[in-house]
Amino acid sequence: MEFEFEQLTARERLACPAGTGAAAAGAARQAWEVPGATGLTVHLSFGDVSGQSCLDQLTTDLVVHTWDLAQGTGKDTRLPGDLVDFAPDRFAGCGDLSGSGLFDPPLPAPEDASPQTRLPALPGRRDG
Repeated sequence: MEFEFEQLTARERLACPAGTGAAAAGAARQAWEVPGATGLTVHLSFGDVSGQSCLDQLTTDLVVHTWDLAQGTGKDTRLPGDLVDFAPDRFAGCGDLSGSGLFDPPLPAPEDASPQTRLPALPGRRDG
């Protein structure tokens, strides 16, 4: 029997770990499809931010976790240049997030390090 996620009821979807992620992704997609969404105020756990700031955070989060998955599965951790160029500046503006319990302290990186090298160092990721 094949598993057809789309055929589950809303309650069954939310009870399924994959369903929770799929439901959240669907809700996020709908939110970003609202005309002018980046100019709206988004209410996050730590306060209100602009839609653009929220989108920047989500994009940066996905870039970092893409690196995490590649690192954890032994794959190539080089990421698309435009995303690698985008993410470090957004992340660096957050400072040391280790107090949240979600990140290690930032690791030092040479001043002339490439964005690909700086990116994992910002949330305390180590190669290898």
